[in-house]
Amino acid sequence: MTPMMQLAPVASTPIVEERPAADDRPRRIARLVTRVEALRGVPDPLAFLAAASETLGSGVFWSQRSSGITLAGAGIALRLTGHGPSRFAQIGEALRRLRGSIIGDDDAIPFPLLGGFAFDADAPRSPRWSAFPDGELTAPAVLLQRYDGLTYLRVTLPVDIDTDMEECDEQMQALVRQARAWCDMPRGASQRPSVVEARSFPSQSAWEATVANAIARIERGDVAKVVLAREERLRGTAPFSPIAALEHLRDADPSSTHFALQAGRSWFLGATPERLVRLQAGRVDVTCLAGSIGIGENAVERAELARRLLASAKDREEHEIVVRSTMQALRQVCDRVERAPGTPRVVAARAVQHLETPVTATLPRNGQILGLVERLHPTPAVGGQPKAPAVALIRELETRDRGWYAGPVGWVTPDGSGEFDVAIRSALLSGDTASLFAGCGIVTDSRPAAEYAETDLKLRPMRAALGSA
Repeated sequence: MTPMMQLAPVASTPIVEERPAADDRPRRIARLVTRVEALRGVPDPLAFLAAASETLGSGVFWSQRSSGITLAGAGIALRLTGHGPSRFAQIGEALRRLRGSIIGDDDAIPFPLLGGFAFDADAPRSPRWSAFPDGELTAPAVLLQRYDGLTYLRVTLPVDIDTDMEECDEQMQALVRQARAWCDMPRGASQRPSVVEARSFPSQSAWEATVANAIARIERGDVAKVVLAREERLRGTAPFSPIAALEHLRDADPSSTHFALQAGRSWFLGATPERLVRLQAGRVDVTCLAGSIGIGENAVERAELARRLLASAKDREEHEIVVRSTMQALRQVCDRVERAPGTPRVVAARAVQHLETPVTATLPRNGQILGLVERLHPTPAVGGQPKAPAVALIRELETRDRGWYAGPVGWVTPDGSGEFDVAIRSALLSGDTASLFAGCGIVTDSRPAAEYAETDLKLRPMRAALGSA
């Protein structure tokens, strides 16, 4: 039996055991044996991801040029899952119990768990999202890590009191050899199928009617802002390739954070410009992103559109709702909450310009990023304001299951540090079907036709990545 075949049961066995509330026995957390080594060369992380996920399944990818961090892995040595509204707290508690259970870890090189969360754990889940739970973080069996200009290979296996450590060591060595071979894989020619159908759900007229309904609800005082999303579904002549899509996104929009998470035969991936929260050594960084306009055909048009965006009362109002809400949420648990001076400012993604305001804070000792994620998600930029009534209105008005779209995706270490981003500019790939998502913030002076046009702009980068530009 090969090491890869031996790993298969790990991916299907829950590490955090569910138990009745009356049972006060602690949930089981497996101990992990991990081995990390520095690499002299710089493997292509997408080539590594393609080879490793093909063999082990459960591929994960997270890459951010601004921080110099890239994570590409596959297989599952540890899975932490959470369910319902308390999913963040459930996984956070499991993460705390994981501390001290990692054998052979090098403290100088972060040990990341990667994953994400559904936008709304209380919303009905459609079959297309059935493989994605309300919340999940995994420690990959093999992981290519890049930090501070250096690249590392990590291999991790679970052990318990019944594990034969000699056999575990043999399996570890075999998996290291296999992972090294994947590091030498060249980037293959990834093919994109032809797109034979593209449909909007709901239709343009139905979605614009929903926006008009939302505006009436805002004028009635139900909420100050609500974010409505729609889906565009593509059908290809062959299965869509997540690797080809990621390659295109990486080359076309290097400033965004690129992510991909595999569940069964489906992949959820994207290139998001929006950080939800980063926590490192007690410093909290949040990016408030709301208010959008096109990018134009040249530098002159781009500058004029940026000027119009900054002058737009509607966009400034939408943006300040996000900033105020974010700062208020952080002040409840953090010190020195500050917005960057001279903001908002205009930043450009590939097809859209946004108003952006960075916010910083200091989290007291022993804080954990998942607590901040729970407090901040969903931001008014993807949910609305006030939070609870806006999310309830989304459940009422939207006809499509968002799944993990606009939810938090990212990575965290056992000490609680890490980063989560907002999973916008994203798509769910399932065989020859791709579901693309985009949304808009609706306020009193929104215009339904203009909001639909804005979603069309936001869909363009993912359309291009899937060959439907």
